[in-house]
Amino acid sequence: MPTRYEKIPILGVARRCGLVIDSRSLGRTELDAKCPFCGDKPHRHHLRMNTDSDRFKCWHCGETGNSVSLYAKLEGITNKEAAEILLEGDNVYRFPIEPIPQAAPPRPAKPLAERNEVYSAMLNHLLLSDAHRDNLRERGLSDERIEQNEYRSMPTGESSRLFLSSMLSNFHELDGVLGFYEDKGGRWTLAGAPGLLVPYRDRDGLIQGLQIRRDDECDRKYRWLASTNFKRGTKSGTHIHITGNLDSNTLYITEGGLKGDVASYLDDEALFVCIAGVSAIEGLKDAVSSLNVSNIVIAMDMDKISNKQVRDAVTTMTRELHRLRGANICVANWDTRFNGIDDYYYARNTTSTTPLQLMAA
Repeated sequence: MPTRYEKIPILGVARRCGLVIDSRSLGRTELDAKCPFCGDKPHRHHLRMNTDSDRFKCWHCGETGNSVSLYAKLEGITNKEAAEILLEGDNVYRFPIEPIPQAAPPRPAKPLAERNEVYSAMLNHLLLSDAHRDNLRERGLSDERIEQNEYRSMPTGESSRLFLSSMLSNFHELDGVLGFYEDKGGRWTLAGAPGLLVPYRDRDGLIQGLQIRRDDECDRKYRWLASTNFKRGTKSGTHIHITGNLDSNTLYITEGGLKGDVASYLDDEALFVCIAGVSAIEGLKDAVSSLNVSNIVIAMDMDKISNKQVRDAVTTMTRELHRLRGANICVANWDTRFNGIDDYYYARNTTSTTPLQLMAA
């Protein structure tokens, strides 16, 4: 068996496995092909196959072996099983398939203090468009509060994003800061769709991450500023936003940082904890526990009446919060003409409407 084992031509195995072979290397002792294990780089052939030794090695990912182990690894079988199949001589060739590149795992996010420094510097260099400012005014925010909350507009042009990132990289390390990544030329730039930037802060006012309220029409209006699938990019986790009077005895929980900012402002600095989505409650108990409150009001949108997903999320949230000791928990309802609590507060402050109804949870 060992003698026959060594005589299985690697070119035939490569063709049988459907490898993409560089035609320019055919006829040489060293053949070049796309690596099926790492996906290789675009327009590159890093898998080197030697027709004398019938061995291969990828100079990109380091995968190595011989003709039998090549077939075994790609078929998910043992070397013995591969040798038996290949020695049968049934040369059924597959159509060459371009391998799918494997993206590098996203980098972990920098510590909060370092992210806050970069984001604070970034917001200082950005402006707020007239359209975004008008939208915030229509929600009931004053110009003073708009500036205080540091809402900004995403830069739209690639040149402006490159300039901003280059300037920030002169003073800050951008590796591990959500939203930044390296382009094909090795230059730092910024990901994300055009829209309004909403800072998500912890109880100490530090910016954990930024959410984009997108300008275009899409199913998910709000997206995290992240650079998950880019070179040296960083995947976003989920963040919880805290706004309002930290000395308050009553805490409101709602969905969306911008919604909480507006509702807090319209309700005399009421204390709000804002999750990013109805099911994004990771870290909620810790955020609530960090605040000295006796009353917790779950103030999710009124579509909970017609939307089972929202109702189920409220039930799950209530169950988690009941594990906290010493706090009264209730669910707030209001006039169904106003879906969000920010909409309700705006209507309450400008017209006459019924007060909030609190129900024990």
